[in-house]
Amino acid sequence: MTKIKLCGMRRAEDIRIINRYLPDYCGFILSRPFKRYVSFEELNRIRPLIDKRIRVCGVFVDETMEYILNFIKAGIIDIIQLHGDEDEEYTDKLSERLTELNKEILIIKAFRIQSDEDIRRAKESRAGLILLDSGQGSGKSFDWSLIDKMGRDFILAGGLNEENIAAAIRKHSPYAVDVSSGAETDGYKDEEKIKNIIREVRNV
Repeated sequence: MTKIKLCGMRRAEDIRIINRYLPDYCGFILSRPFKRYVSFEELNRIRPLIDKRIRVCGVFVDETMEYILNFIKAGIIDIIQLHGDEDEEYTDKLSERLTELNKEILIIKAFRIQSDEDIRRAKESRAGLILLDSGQGSGKSFDWSLIDKMGRDFILAGGLNEENIAAAIRKHSPYAVDVSSGAETDGYKDEEKIKNIIREVRNV
């Protein structure tokens, strides 16, 4: 079954909603200046509210490794998502640092997909899992026909909502789907949309 990641959590109310519907993953934007940014202190306060069945993903954009590792050492995220211009060398070094800390942490590397070349880079990435998106929280989809050349597990993001998510899964068979703005109304998580999205995914 395709897994579900809901990203851009910010409030205790967001956590109460996802605890009712239990997506596989929830994501927090931990880099400025993005509008859904959450600080270390805010996440540390919210973290105990999250149902233990939901894995917590920290989303970072071109941050230092020390900044990322602070969240790991504090035990408040389970997964690292790199959503900037981090290269393979950076990903490899981060993996080494995690090994030194005796931490088995999945690293997801996001790729902005605009061409076959972007698909090639994503396919060859040494990250544990890749995410295909149109940008950094743009809420728009890319040309999904490019996915046919992927050949490895991936998370599909960008422009997904309750209207198109089931069709996207049926056609492209992603390992997981990632929804942020598509689960919101006026910039805040919408319980009805989240309920419908999770129902659609699980009914495929």
